[in-house]
Amino acid sequence: MSVSVNALLFHVILDSDNSIEVIVLLVLNVVVLIGYKNKYKDALN
Repeated sequence: MSVSVNALLFHVILDSDNSIEVIVLLVLNVVVLIGYKNKYKDALN
């Protein structure tokens, strides 16, 4: 997830023409995070 956020920030700030792929990657990471939220519940408390 941290790599995706860094890639998103890079593309938004420096290379905004190619940011669609990174946004899709970030959305997929969020979907997986929501799917496994029960596994991460202890780490987030």
